[in-house]
Amino acid sequence: MAEVQLPTRSTFWTRTFQHARTRGGWLRVPRLYTRATAVQLSSDISNSHHRNATALRVRGIEPHERWEARWEPAEDGPLGDHAVWVRLVSSHR
Repeated sequence: MAEVQLPTRSTFWTRTFQHARTRGGWLRVPRLYTRATAVQLSSDISNSHHRNATALRVRGIEPHERWEARWEPAEDGPLGDHAVWVRLVSSHR
């Protein structure tokens, strides 16, 4: 009997980084965050190349990649919400 291959689950962040890889340039993350969370996410993503990829809070970053991230107040969301933008800077396999 053939082994059944289950689909691989992908997280929101895994899908977001994959989309950013294929798109190129800056990509706005399709969720809004509080200021504190946007700052923390941007810092985690921008500094991910200094950390072990398996220990990151944000999934989907490959060990050979370097990302930039920035945050800003969301123009299209409620007052106090912030957007996060990501961009792949380099990928060395």
